Amino acid sequence: MATNLKKRLFDTLDERVDRRVVAGLGSLFLSARSQSRCRVRYAEGQWVHRYPTGIVVNTTLGGLSARAQDQAAQDIFLFDYQPQPGDTVFDVGAGIGSEVRLLSRLVGPAGRVVSIEAHPRTFACLRRTVELNRLPNVTTLDCAVVGDPGPVYLSDDQVDHIRNGLTTDGTEGVEVPGRTLGEIIWSLGVDRIDLLKMNIEGAELPVLEKSFDLLSLVENVVVSCHDFLSEGTYADGADHQWQRTFAPVTDLLRAAGYTIRTRPDDPRPWVRYYVYASRP
Repeated sequence: MATNLKKRLFDTLDERVDRRVVAGLGSLFLSARSQSRCRVRYAEGQWVHRYPTGIVVNTTLGGLSARAQDQAAQDIFLFDYQPQPGDTVFDVGAGIGSEVRLLSRLVGPAGRVVSIEAHPRTFACLRRTVELNRLPNVTTLDCAVVGDPGPVYLSDDQVDHIRNGLTTDGTEGVEVPGRTLGEIIWSLGVDRIDLLKMNIEGAELPVLEKSFDLLSLVENVVVSCHDFLSEGTYADGADHQWQRTFAPVTDLLRAAGYTIRTRPDDPRPWVRYYVYASRP
């Protein structure tokens, strides 16, 4: 709750006060909060947060520090498998690039990270994150990964980018190109994926179904399913049934020959619906 109040405060300041003043206040607050120096500036519609451990680019001021992003990635996405030097990682639904610095560092100069983000505004943050952090082993792609190729529409929440996902209402959404996982793999000349990370707001099932034969190239998978949106304090009255993919995704990956691991006892509702899969 306190974090939400601080975010609303920054959003209000952003709307009503000169951004140079907001940047100064943000630098002071975020330095104190993270207990490390943070220099904030606003440029080209983005807030750039420069920490000693890395640069974070976002459409809003605040959010997790570079160190906190790395810690969250280790705890959640890399819980079952941590990439090794020379690995190839596919980051599908990379967002603003919260995990890209850590993934780039782990795979090293001989490895490769393919970071894919669909929403144009969020992708701009991802691309700039890669540029400012100087990550030469990262390839960024601005498209949606889909089961069937062709344009799709995304919702357009300008405040909270993590809420944006596929929508059937093109009148209020953003049209983006949709590419299949197989076509992307083929176009990049990839013959092995050591870790496939998917966080695409419930759209993962058709992607995995249409890519079933390609899973033989993939050693480890982590999928963020969004069943929690339909239950408890996260239920908002909307129909999230199409996002309840945990059970079918688990069954599909098990049928593809993976050993499955989940975290049903984790106190965080969203973590309980992560699926970790690895080759025996």
